Amino acid sequence: MMTYCEKCDSNPEIAPRTGTLFLWPPVAHTTGKILAGAKSIGVGVEKSPSVATLSIHYSRPGLRALIDAIAKDLLPEELSDTKALIMPENQNPDIDDIARLTSLGAIRAAIGAEWLGDLLRDQRLNSAFQPIFPIHDLSTPYAHECLVRGAAPDGTVISPAQLFDAAQSATLLFQLDRAARAANVRNATKAGVSGNLFINFAPSSIYDPDSCLRSTIDVVEECNLDRSNVVFEVTETEKVRSTEHLSNILESYRASGFRVALDDVGSGYSTLNLLPELRPDIIKIDRELVDHVDGDKFKQAIVSKLIALAKQLDIQVVAEGIERREELEFLAEHDVDYVQGYLLGRPASAPFSPAAS
Repeated sequence: MMTYCEKCDSNPEIAPRTGTLFLWPPVAHTTGKILAGAKSIGVGVEKSPSVATLSIHYSRPGLRALIDAIAKDLLPEELSDTKALIMPENQNPDIDDIARLTSLGAIRAAIGAEWLGDLLRDQRLNSAFQPIFPIHDLSTPYAHECLVRGAAPDGTVISPAQLFDAAQSATLLFQLDRAARAANVRNATKAGVSGNLFINFAPSSIYDPDSCLRSTIDVVEECNLDRSNVVFEVTETEKVRSTEHLSNILESYRASGFRVALDDVGSGYSTLNLLPELRPDIIKIDRELVDHVDGDKFKQAIVSKLIALAKQLDIQVVAEGIERREELEFLAEHDVDYVQGYLLGRPASAPFSPAAS
């Protein structure tokens, strides 16, 4: 496949098989701890004349043991303030390597999450599909939301939280988010999911919309999906730092013929403030607001106003996280468009079937 975004499409190795770990501790006290840790496992450390730079030669798989040894007595602040860089054997850093400079803590976390790189290279991403229903027809799904799952080598399921926490630690969020979008599209097609698809994405994992999203669009084309049936759903909306950047991403999707949705609307003032600028096609009401809405007058006021506001703006509304019949009845009375939750259908490896529910 053609590479459109070097960062999203690459899956770099954490470290070469043999190389040198360069360290720049913040203070002499930290240097002393690192030297003591290396000595405890019989590893030599080379020091620059000013002792500002430490270098340790390693060979794998001993890198993890080395980092654990030199880091074991460091405070969290020392781990983050000790700058670090891994170089191939017999190579010293130069000006172009500054961009790769990170912290000892980040390298330690990345080594601990190295399994994620293996998972991405082996393409061990599966999907579960949760139905979304029209409020007045709970037997025929309007759409399915695609939820990514990882597969360990022994077949054990790895949750999305585990995947994305590891990706954050290993600085592989861009690669994981791109791979998850592609896997969900392909897995939905393979599973025979028909109708609308909701595909999640984290805006923080996209630098340039036109290049970062191109590979996902190619997968949609490869699977012969109607673009108007694909809804890209923004997750972690509350963590968006630049509304302009998110707006550019959504506009890129819309210009390509897709629809866009905002997740967790109502979870804070920020998501409501985003509506005029982002103008999504669909919003999903935060599940915390839906939980026991039938017995909470404050939640009732917020949810009913959200639905009414969305209708004024020609935005469709999905209420998610429905687990009780009373919640469903309240939402029906207030004319929500679509509903989703365990009461109606749990995530499964196959699309919703009335006979199987």
